[in-house]
Amino acid sequence: MTIELAKRRAYATGVGFILLGGVCLSSGGILIRYVQDVDTWAILFYRSIGFVGLLLCVITYRHGRQTPQAFREIGRNGLYLAVALGGGFTCYVFAMLMTTVASVSFIISAGPLFAAILGWIILRERVSAATWMVIAGAAVGMGLMFAEGLAGGRLAGTVIAMGIPTTFAVMVVLIRRAGDMDMLPATCLAGVVSLIAGLILSDTLAVSLNDFLLMVFIGIGQLGMGFMLITLGTRYVPAAESALLALSESVLAPIWAWLFLMEMPAPLAMGGGVIVLTCVGIQAVMGIQRERHARRG
Repeated sequence: MTIELAKRRAYATGVGFILLGGVCLSSGGILIRYVQDVDTWAILFYRSIGFVGLLLCVITYRHGRQTPQAFREIGRNGLYLAVALGGGFTCYVFAMLMTTVASVSFIISAGPLFAAILGWIILRERVSAATWMVIAGAAVGMGLMFAEGLAGGRLAGTVIAMGIPTTFAVMVVLIRRAGDMDMLPATCLAGVVSLIAGLILSDTLAVSLNDFLLMVFIGIGQLGMGFMLITLGTRYVPAAESALLALSESVLAPIWAWLFLMEMPAPLAMGGGVIVLTCVGIQAVMGIQRERHARRG
């Protein structure tokens, strides 16, 4: 097998992993809605159990006896990431129960743009004029979704959903700052943070067996597998292309909500969401062009 053929196969595998990861993540909204009469904090607690369990298995497989050392090596940077991402996990569950799946998914899709802004502020990474124009366009789309949330009585859910791309941006910046450090243990600790929050703040953890199994499955199959597949895929696919492929989550989630929950977003929210998705897609395409130009140069 030639080196070129091996690279093509690795690239195709990476694309498949990212797309499949997006499919896993896109199911979160509808799966959470199927949980019956369970305290929101309890959903967070049991979902986190599945997530932490899966990541602990993977980390132990990768590091073996050095697993405790892998957790120690993440340092303060990893702890900050864990707290931020744990907050994002919390925002996700509450937002999905307080507003439409489509609105949350469209807001999540703006994560790469949030990361560009935070990278400019903290890491002093250059942001091109074209990217600022894309960010401005996405802000218009966000404004439309906020207007719909205010008119539809779901403003609180929309505001909480903003915490998801914000914490995603924090995670991306912290991972960049960590360099070659394995931050998967920090991601695992994010699940521990949300687990502790659910344990402390839940009114009761008493749930039926069906709800228990469903919530743990959400943690493993939706959140855990989604993060794992996208993480594996990005090893073989350039960053800008990865961001574009990961939009499969935001595209599919509203479709699942329409098919399984008969949930249709309001026209204002749909219009704003399409604007945001378009802006993120343009940003990703520009990134792909820059990467190809850099390789040729």
